Amino acid sequence: MKTLLMAIDNSPVAEKVIALTIDQALAHQAQVVVLCCVDPAYSSCNQPIEIDAGEDPDDFLVAKDEQNTAEMVVRHALAPILRAGVAAKGVILAGEAAETIVAQSSAVQASMIIMGRRHLSPFNRLLKGSVSAAVIERANCPVLIDVRKD
Repeated sequence: MKTLLMAIDNSPVAEKVIALTIDQALAHQAQVVVLCCVDPAYSSCNQPIEIDAGEDPDDFLVAKDEQNTAEMVVRHALAPILRAGVAAKGVILAGEAAETIVAQSSAVQASMIIMGRRHLSPFNRLLKGSVSAAVIERANCPVLIDVRKD
């Protein structure tokens, strides 16, 4: 069976990416892996939590919020995919987004990566870099980018 990797975050384009993924999964009779990346600085996934005296308690709350948001995003994406009759599962991984998406696509032997584009300003694109461009450059499978604006 073919596997589609849908990389998603909490951005406004997520709904369009979910709909596009459902269309592609049905057309290709593929299963879907929903991936949400968490900044490693805000992750305690699969790692012991070590707390040093003097740490700011707000730092832990930010990390917890990041992981809770990622879980909500994945669950929100899975619901319509499953309602459409498509086999799917979700994964939350800590890591730099482009590297993590490409690595996960190889791990699940994805036949395609589907993701959105944030439409960053030229300044922000220079400052932050484009995740979608980096994924296109590094991926070992086709990458479908939903470029529609909100």
